Amino acid sequence: MTALLLVLLLGLGLVAVGAGGSWVVRRSAPVLVRVPRLAAGLLLATATLWVLTLLALGPMLSWVNDGPAVLTGAAGEVCQRCLASANPFGGTTMTTVVPTVALLGIPLLGGVALVAAGVAEARRRRRRTKAVAAGITGVPATVLGHQVLLVPDDRAQVFALPARHGGIILSEGCRTALAPEELAAVLAHEQAHLRQHHHLITLLTAALVRGLGWVPLLAAVRTALPLYLEIAADDAARRSVGTPALASALLRLGNREDSAPFGGSTAEALHAAGPDRIRHLVCPPEAGGRGPAVAVAALLAGLAVVNAAVHLPLLLAAWDGCL
Repeated sequence: MTALLLVLLLGLGLVAVGAGGSWVVRRSAPVLVRVPRLAAGLLLATATLWVLTLLALGPMLSWVNDGPAVLTGAAGEVCQRCLASANPFGGTTMTTVVPTVALLGIPLLGGVALVAAGVAEARRRRRRTKAVAAGITGVPATVLGHQVLLVPDDRAQVFALPARHGGIILSEGCRTALAPEELAAVLAHEQAHLRQHHHLITLLTAALVRGLGWVPLLAAVRTALPLYLEIAADDAARRSVGTPALASALLRLGNREDSAPFGGSTAEALHAAGPDRIRHLVCPPEAGGRGPAVAVAALLAGLAVVNAAVHLPLLLAAWDGCL
């Protein structure tokens, strides 16, 4: 009964975290924005471990379940041997009408479905990115030491696509609209997106939450991550060029009437500019949010322990030949 109670408590805790985690993510922002690259990694890891923990509930229930046997003969013996070798609860079981194989099969099928949805989302985004890149006509150029695709467009636009789809896209209108130090700042910002692999992070996040975007925690992570990536790129740019030049460039681009995007507003373009980023540059948030930030770290550690306790024994059992 103790083992079953632990599983039920984990299930309830998982529901509580999924429902209330969005509040923790929002409240921890004053701390997380000070370490945006670490924040992005923590949030992505937390979302990933939450999904893996959800899938771990089935194997955990199978360890304490003594339901009817569906698999018979050699297959059934192998299944029981694997479960026994990976079971941390010893001989504690509870008889139910649910077949043990169902507790293993349902999470497995759910995991396959989530992976399939994620792969489909990743392919869809890459197709859109490829289509956007194909519609942009420009010439390779070196501007202030940065390799860019220079587009003959009067609108003030600069953004980054994945390197294989063009990298930094810069319009003639943007090059002429910004002072040299402002242009250097925005180019350093976009270069940071490429160097820090932000496109890959956004792609992984979109793929991860594709089938579970209705979970408040995962929705909050999906919403918060782009801002942290932009702030991380801002930090790299202002270390290189300085805060005044970057803030001035963002303000100038944000206020121009001819700054409507010519293709980068879709797909995997990273080029957001807005008051939140400017406010963070010139007036960083006051101290606060330490408690929620500690809660995020504790949540990440707890989910990591649970996953190690569930998935690692199963993997070791399979490695040892129970399969």
